[in-house]
Amino acid sequence: MLTYRGPFYIELISVFGNNVRNYTSTYGNANKKLFRIFIELSQNVSNYSEDFHLINNESRIGVGELNLVEFDSHFKFTTKNLVKKSDSKILTNRCDLINASSLMELRQLKREQRINSPGEKFGARIGLIQAVMLSQNKLEYQCEDVDDRFAYLSLTVKIDKN
Repeated sequence: MLTYRGPFYIELISVFGNNVRNYTSTYGNANKKLFRIFIELSQNVSNYSEDFHLINNESRIGVGELNLVEFDSHFKFTTKNLVKKSDSKILTNRCDLINASSLMELRQLKREQRINSPGEKFGARIGLIQAVMLSQNKLEYQCEDVDDRFAYLSLTVKIDKN
């Protein structure tokens, strides 16, 4: 349905998000979940990608990829961006923790993250928790080493149509 590689400008994310909302409008609840997950994961790429553009030597806009695929019973939304290898270990551990948590544990983890790490790069990751809570499916993730300093992190969320 949608594939993009490049800078994740907020204006572009908004346009893509509106297109996603329009394309999936017949799916009701899945439409709302997909839109929210799309925004959460796209913002992660925009804010945290190690491949980025500087605007006026101030604003940092992350570069990455997104892919939205429709299947008979579900959608899969994937983002991919460059991360430091040391950060990839933190992120994959966070994905494992999120995937191993029940809905109640995810709610508690989300509350703790809001309280204990406002504004920290790897403290919150509330968007990942929110994506799992909304989709009610586990995160799929993969890290591919680029070199001794960087890796590509790919995150996929499955959103059931029903």
